Amino acid sequence: MAAVMSAKCTMRLAAETAPEFSNVVKNNAIGSVAVMADIFNNIEVVLGQSLFCKVKHHIIVIDGISLDAILHTHYPSRNLEGLIPVMPDWLDVPGEKEFILSRYKCISNELEFVMPILMCPDDCDLSCTVVVAHVVRTGNRVAWKKLGIDMSSREDMLSGYDHIGTTVDWLDKIPELTFTEPEYTSQFNKIYL
Repeated sequence: MAAVMSAKCTMRLAAETAPEFSNVVKNNAIGSVAVMADIFNNIEVVLGQSLFCKVKHHIIVIDGISLDAILHTHYPSRNLEGLIPVMPDWLDVPGEKEFILSRYKCISNELEFVMPILMCPDDCDLSCTVVVAHVVRTGNRVAWKKLGIDMSSREDMLSGYDHIGTTVDWLDKIPELTFTEPEYTSQFNKIYL
């Protein structure tokens, strides 16, 4: 599974760095040519258990690999393995729940925003480790342009949750991930609706 993600990321990087490969990226297993416009990552939201949370909960899976495992593979010293999706039903503070739901609803109204996607399972709030995605929506695509760790201070949080995503330690080793809008929405509706 990791090889599939690496192949997609490698193809995307090859097309971005070598203009002669911008349209034709690779031959697939049945011999047809994949065009850059047709390359999407697969996203699923499944029920399972994570490293530190033995109660079944939603897990974000990209190309067959849990998102926290992807982050851990690239950043093993950052303690990202075991993070869980930011699930509104697990947030105790009503303002945090409202904030997350309002950000999720941005997908239908705004073309670009920062969305908290993973949180620490110990506290289940937005004041501990929170991984955010810089989301860009264009037509039938939803792209996570980059992922990062929100660095908002507790003082920032006291003045409002809108600070989340304004100060971010971007995880540059994680490539852009692109999904079809219908698949993205149907999967994330499992968490947010």
